[in-house]
Amino acid sequence: MIRNISIGIDMGSTTTRVVVGEFLKGEKNPKIIGIGESETKGIRHGYVVNIPEAIISLKNAISLAEKSSGIKIKHALISIGGVTLRGDISGGVGIISKADGEVTNLDINKALQDCEDNLNLNNKKIIKIFPLSFKLDGKEILGRPEGMKGTKLEIKALFVTCSNSHFEDLLEVVTSAGIEPIDIIASPEAGSYVALSEKQKIVGGALVNIGSETVSLSVFENGTLVSLHTFSIGGADITNDIALGMKVSLEDAERLKLGNAMEDFSKKKLDEIIEARLFDIFELIENHLK
Repeated sequence: MIRNISIGIDMGSTTTRVVVGEFLKGEKNPKIIGIGESETKGIRHGYVVNIPEAIISLKNAISLAEKSSGIKIKHALISIGGVTLRGDISGGVGIISKADGEVTNLDINKALQDCEDNLNLNNKKIIKIFPLSFKLDGKEILGRPEGMKGTKLEIKALFVTCSNSHFEDLLEVVTSAGIEPIDIIASPEAGSYVALSEKQKIVGGALVNIGSETVSLSVFENGTLVSLHTFSIGGADITNDIALGMKVSLEDAERLKLGNAMEDFSKKKLDEIIEARLFDIFELIENHLK
């Protein structure tokens, strides 16, 4: 019997993870049958800075996932993050091509191409495009415009992009580790499938992921991604602040942050240090949302 196996890879600044899932008949979500984790080397702020080190990190995680799942990993879905991951909004126009004025998928693609042409995409790679709104002859359309009739189609769309060099470097790491990418998905979008329900995405919700060296913010409304931004700050900055403020090593600071320290320390001072950095993080998020 052919098994329906799906594999995901996420290379964070601190940890590289490989997850093996199996879709069983009648089940909506996969059953996790294998996990591999390894310490990440060669990645800073979510992007590759040392390709050979990053390859070793990924190979170690793959090896552990193969052992725990009993599956030989050759293909995978790849999550991409990093400080260059962005959401750029652009508008475009397309003239309906059919003589009877019926809107086709070709017309939508032409208008989306115009959106792309209006963006400054120098040295950027498009990960995915999310159409946000449509207008036909100046009137807003709810839903998709295919099959409707008109003369001019206007589209506003969100382009999820990242640095082209960062995209290529990640691809090189993955392929050099012996993996063929099935698809590449922005990590905030991938995380939304786990953290947010469809209802939350429809009524409007923001998802914040505080990583080691980056914080990602993704905003959903009417069931689609409407904004995405990545900040160059994260949990490692809290650790650094604790090390400086409490005059301890980075290792001890990490233990203090996680609540695992045994030695005597001022909890009030520790709370103040952590709160100050978290205030900075949430101020960045609030300013971006405004």
